[in-house]
Amino acid sequence: MNALARLPEADLADDGGRKLDARLWVTDDLVAAVAEAVAAEYAILPAGGLTSAINAFGYERAAIDGRFAGVVAIRPKAAAEPELVEAQRPLDALKPHQIAIDSASATVAIGAGLTFEQANAVLEHVVGPGVRVLIDLTSVGSALAGGVLATGGMGPLRLRPSASCVEVALAEGQTRPRLLRGPAAAEIEGLQGWTGMASALRLRYFETPANEFGLVLPVHGTDGDGLADFLAALHPWTALSLPEEGSLLAGPVDEGTIVNGIELIGRQALERFAAQAPDSLKAKAGNLIQACDYANADWLAGLTGWSNGPVDEVLGLLMNAETGTIGGVPIDFGVGFSSGAEMESFRAIREGAPDIARSQARVKRPGKLKPWSISTDVNIVLAPDAAGIARVLAVYQDYRDAVGRVFAESGAAIESSLSVYGHLSPHGLDPHHRVILTAPEGGEDGLAEARAQIEGLKKTLLSGLVGALGAQDRITGGEKGMPSILELVKAVGGAANLPANLRSELERAGRVLARAPANFSFRAPILPR
Repeated sequence: MNALARLPEADLADDGGRKLDARLWVTDDLVAAVAEAVAAEYAILPAGGLTSAINAFGYERAAIDGRFAGVVAIRPKAAAEPELVEAQRPLDALKPHQIAIDSASATVAIGAGLTFEQANAVLEHVVGPGVRVLIDLTSVGSALAGGVLATGGMGPLRLRPSASCVEVALAEGQTRPRLLRGPAAAEIEGLQGWTGMASALRLRYFETPANEFGLVLPVHGTDGDGLADFLAALHPWTALSLPEEGSLLAGPVDEGTIVNGIELIGRQALERFAAQAPDSLKAKAGNLIQACDYANADWLAGLTGWSNGPVDEVLGLLMNAETGTIGGVPIDFGVGFSSGAEMESFRAIREGAPDIARSQARVKRPGKLKPWSISTDVNIVLAPDAAGIARVLAVYQDYRDAVGRVFAESGAAIESSLSVYGHLSPHGLDPHHRVILTAPEGGEDGLAEARAQIEGLKKTLLSGLVGALGAQDRITGGEKGMPSILELVKAVGGAANLPANLRSELERAGRVLARAPANFSFRAPILPR
């Protein structure tokens, strides 16, 4: 028996719950592990966070038998502390736990086993306060750098990694990884590791204004026109153009203030979080629920950003002095957060709400079938036109209404919930709608019927969003890269019905995959033309 066959089983399953037959190798030398696995004729499954990412880990056994000795899931070993090495260390020689800062070019090289939170901490210590890379995933403290590029994931800023990534080292099975620069580095973004494993990234870094701020406002989810006016008013504040590397980021309206995200927290998700929150956060979450009560609102819009002034000054900049509102949304019941511990509390609440929903979708309770869950993920860049924004929001409202009718028809036997959270930035609107259905043991038929209805409604939502686009609007896929685009293909009835930019994405991916090693591309879908 070879050494790889003695590795432990990987505890991996796709989103459908199907267990994947693979061995797990956690390594501090990613390049050597990939080379050894390829030499032993194994298929390789990159496993950054050991999650399934919309079936992107799925593969048929026929793709393995007779072609490979087996499948090995390779994960870079996470590091408690990054090791700072010399700036001249070549990217293709960087280990997963290492980081190199080149102040001359204002770039930072990050090993695939590090998080961007770790990278930013080193940048602040070595270069100075407020210096950071512009990767703002909400999971910035846990997602590993290589996996973020593989998914093309992005956070409130709505900037993909390729916006500031200048070079990637791609492990494909040789003793040294292949270096991809410029446009070639962006070509593998979002392809889920179907072409190789990113062993290290080189990114530009920037300086941000001195203070962080957060402002949480109650909003009415059913008032699509009012919410559209609010987003249109904030549109210019969220338009970020990247300067030269190392430069100070400046806001497009006021140079010292940047709104870097507008995040949605649904009241129901917030209530579930508050019920389980630690004491340190329970009171703050309760204050936000109380703000919803006072405003008779069902959602909260959380604005975050950087400013040279305090949050009170930011409020004055964003507010219309005549109406006392931000785009028609009253500020009377708003809650402000400032740099430091307050912002950490805000982020914990903002991310705690969707985390509760995701956890609920994974836990099988006694006497119940395993919950079934489905979530929406489609990123839309909108023009600063309130009527156009309202059209898109109306499609989401139609989906929520239709899901509610399915819940009512399913009866009390099937427990059901809809959590809404995520991104409201007009430069990347992607409010995630997560449906969870739980049936009693023996209730398979009822669960299957409700599931089929929800799946059909999701396709209707996706095709409706494509149909609601204005001339200046763009769908840019979703946060899981190519799997999100493939969902859109099915929903609209074929690639020919996609917007032109997504058809170009499919063509680009097809060209890249045609050149990829079979050890990685064995699980890639056949992309439609």
